[in-house]
Amino acid sequence: MHQLTKDPARITEVEIIADSSSRKPLSAAELMSYLDYCSEMLSLIGKLAAQYVQKFDDPVVLAAVNEVEAPTTGLSGKIWQKIMILNLNQTNTTA
Repeated sequence: MHQLTKDPARITEVEIIADSSSRKPLSAAELMSYLDYCSEMLSLIGKLAAQYVQKFDDPVVLAAVNEVEAPTTGLSGKIWQKIMILNLNQTNTTA
């Protein structure tokens, strides 16, 4: 639930008064930076897993690396969808 403040669709919504325990929503620029950093982090995790497996020929290790790379690739795709939505929203609001 804490990721709701990072939803690109919320950038264009009217600001809702929230209680004091919730965080301030990110601006479009802050959200873009956050999503970019998340994408880079996932890329590094996948690359580290691939580097780790280069020295091993064990099927269990290969399966473990695949189990790391599959979710990082999926999450990265979802992050890029958010980035595209954010870019589309920014284009529509400036036009």
